[in-house]
Amino acid sequence: TPESVALSRDFVSNKGKLPWPVKRGVVAGKFGKHAHPVFEHVSIQRDGIDIHTQASESVLAVFGGEVSAVFRLDGYEQVVIVRHGSYLTVYANLSEVKVSKGQKVATGGVLGSAYYDAEQGKAMVHFRVMNGQAAENPELWLAKR
Repeated sequence: TPESVALSRDFVSNKGKLPWPVKRGVVAGKFGKHAHPVFEHVSIQRDGIDIHTQASESVLAVFGGEVSAVFRLDGYEQVVIVRHGSYLTVYANLSEVKVSKGQKVATGGVLGSAYYDAEQGKAMVHFRVMNGQAAENPELWLAKR
């Protein structure tokens, strides 16, 4: 639709300027292919970034759009996907979700809260930017801190 095309263009024009999905946090898992930390000949492909943050930290929409999915996924707890025209942002490892499918969200709107893993003693949010089915490096989209 013309609205979808306009939203996609607006999203692209903000590349490198999007706010972070959490107010406090550091990237602990980088996008792309990496050597496995334990197994010498094994690599890991990460299609997003892992951001370590504080327990129950609010997870925020990085850009306005419409919630296209809310679901639970083993290893990622609760997941929220927000559509911005042809682009999607994915917020995973949430303990609580405060939005529902079809809901419109504004930039900075609260989607839920970060999941705290008591066994590992840390809270982490997994964040992705998708252009259709293609994963893009989220760090290139977020404003520098």
